[in-house]
Amino acid sequence: MDFSSFGSAISGAVIGGIITGFFALKSTQKSFNNQKVQSEENEKKLIKGVLQAIHDELETIFERYQDTMGSKIETLKENEPLAFYYPLVSDFFTVYNANCFLIGRIPDNDLRKKIIKTYTIAKGMVDSFRLNNDLVSKWEFSEKLYAESQLEVHKQQALAHYSALAEYGKSLKINHTSFKAEVNDLLRELHKNGVLNEVSN
Repeated sequence: MDFSSFGSAISGAVIGGIITGFFALKSTQKSFNNQKVQSEENEKKLIKGVLQAIHDELETIFERYQDTMGSKIETLKENEPLAFYYPLVSDFFTVYNANCFLIGRIPDNDLRKKIIKTYTIAKGMVDSFRLNNDLVSKWEFSEKLYAESQLEVHKQQALAHYSALAEYGKSLKINHTSFKAEVNDLLRELHKNGVLNEVSN
């Protein structure tokens, strides 16, 4: 038995195995890096899509709100109530509510906080209008009672409800101003982060 040729064969096999293993490792590393890059790209696309959807939802809701109630609130005089109903649906914020789990993955801390703050204020506005609707209902009911009975007690109740409604009108104006500022600020911030509005599209 020729030990030198056997040794050469073994060392050749070992070296070949090392070379094969090295290239297999490099191939695995390259594949992992490619998957990582692809995963990061997918994450960026996902977040960008969520930001675009948030922009579109907020812009649409605010334009509708401003046309129906925002402009009315802005024209309220001192101590004047918002003396009519604002019909409210159960869920204005479908995109935001459906994507809450993705909001935390937005890498920009300031943008993430602005989104959460704006939607919190928006939901607060909805609650404010529900309360205003309730005050309108009480005032209208007391007015109806007074018209039917002509009793002083119902007249005083109607006046008290109207006064509460007028006082709450001040809160609505303050809340509306804050809401409008936050929405405009967030939309500007979204544009800075590459989100396009409908005109740009």
